[in-house]
Amino acid sequence: MQTRCLFVCRCVRSASAARLFPGPLQSAVRLPLVSQSHYFSPQTSLYDARLLQSSPLQIKARGRALQFLTGGGVFSKGALDEGSRLLIEALTMEPNAVFCDLGCGWGAVGAFIGHQFPNAQIYACDINARAVQLARFNFQGNKLPNAVAWCGDGLSAARSDFFTCIACNPPIRAGNAVIEKLFDDAQHGLKSGGTLWVVIRTAQGAKSWQKRLETQFGECETVQIQNGYRILRAVRQ
Repeated sequence: MQTRCLFVCRCVRSASAARLFPGPLQSAVRLPLVSQSHYFSPQTSLYDARLLQSSPLQIKARGRALQFLTGGGVFSKGALDEGSRLLIEALTMEPNAVFCDLGCGWGAVGAFIGHQFPNAQIYACDINARAVQLARFNFQGNKLPNAVAWCGDGLSAARSDFFTCIACNPPIRAGNAVIEKLFDDAQHGLKSGGTLWVVIRTAQGAKSWQKRLETQFGECETVQIQNGYRILRAVRQ
């Protein structure tokens, strides 16, 4: 039986979130009817504290160590996946950037970028309410007052021309239509000259996606090739 999830992330009431959403905030975080249970689909229930991992993951990246809570029903709950690690290490942006982790999972990318750039505005979005719940826990636990997480289907509810930098580790197994929507949302959300950073396995079509992004954005380059992954950087013209 399909159930409507009405999870509303408390942090969307912040001043930062008010700048992001042009309309009522509730419309930005209301999830659609779902029956799936994939990590890239909306979840119909949030975590009971007993369902969280018994101890936080301790992860090192960008010269610092942070701790993260994870749990069932989210991508890579037992460790930071290699693609996200490479994305964290490779990404560059201006110190006062307006950054979004599009498809944030439990918040690793946003947390490390937020620590590296304390003067930046950090936003994180995921369609999976459990993932957003964890991202919020992890932003708070790692003392990131500049970070906001919300639950929604991409950036369709957010303002256009708002972000200067977006990072995305797309759920390739969700299918091309899902990936295309994420990239369309990124183009919608970026300011002119803003950058989209993407990590994709070479074996899962990274070269083809680079060509698509180059056609869509006007510029896309391969920044790094490592361990079977490619880091792509597209610039919105």
